[in-house]
Amino acid sequence: MKTPQTSAVLKLLGRLALLAGAVLLGAMALGPVVLRGRVDAFYGRFTGPPAGSLVLGTSRAAQGIRPAVLAGQLGSRFEGPLLNYAFTLTHSPYGPAYLRSIQRKLRPGVKNGLFIVAVDPWSLSLTGPEGVYPEDNSFIGQLHQVSQNPNLAYLTTYQTKPLYRLLLDYATATERLHPDGWLEVNIGTDSAQVRARTARKLQDYRLLAASQHLSSGRLQALRQTIRFLQQHGRVVLVRLPVGAALLALEQQYQPGFDEQMRQLAAQAAAPYLDYSNVPYATTDGNHLQRSASGPFSQQLASDLQKALRR
Repeated sequence: MKTPQTSAVLKLLGRLALLAGAVLLGAMALGPVVLRGRVDAFYGRFTGPPAGSLVLGTSRAAQGIRPAVLAGQLGSRFEGPLLNYAFTLTHSPYGPAYLRSIQRKLRPGVKNGLFIVAVDPWSLSLTGPEGVYPEDNSFIGQLHQVSQNPNLAYLTTYQTKPLYRLLLDYATATERLHPDGWLEVNIGTDSAQVRARTARKLQDYRLLAASQHLSSGRLQALRQTIRFLQQHGRVVLVRLPVGAALLALEQQYQPGFDEQMRQLAAQAAAPYLDYSNVPYATTDGNHLQRSASGPFSQQLASDLQKALRR
């Protein structure tokens, strides 16, 4: 005969069994998501092996430059894997923290790598005093293990969503981070949507232009980054395409920027490829559309082949 105490114990055990089953099923479902690096727009870049070649910059480069397209056209001329290691304007403007992260991600013995360094005025600007870099407090500044799968340090510190959200977001995400680091963004691109996003983005950058200045510290960090990378291969500076209105704002904000980059590239004996006014379609005036990233990467690969013959 069951006593009340026995019934309570059995009920508790049943609930524990259900909980354990739910945890096991969740782990089985989450495992592939985590192990394949599909947690968010950044995590996968910290789970793959050390790179032999790199694409660097902010979200313009993250969305606009496709390593698979470059590798397909350039073949085995440069050491691989070629990884897009560009993040966002918040996380990866040029500075000491980004340089340290690049040094961790690059395979130490590389001698014939290719390094595409995307530049624009915003990635070299700063709000506030020189030497105070906000990204020092982000994963770029604080994550020491950048080639570990699973990357528990990232998951426990920088991935802040509840675990169940990972599955829901993975199933419905408009962003997909590819194993080579290219961030594919799948959002509406009809003219009304693009105009609305462009207007919002322009307002964001007008506020930046009013509050920021071109930073001597970031410029120095860019020079140091180029010098470091040249010990391991060829460096090419690239300015990506943007919408006409944002380009006009950039020229107003830093009218001498393009010439400054040409001089910096000449001093470093590195090619400088400027596509800023080439009319590729964008989602918001700032980022290339998914359908434009392939043709742009093909053009970039073709121009790299010519530029690197010298």
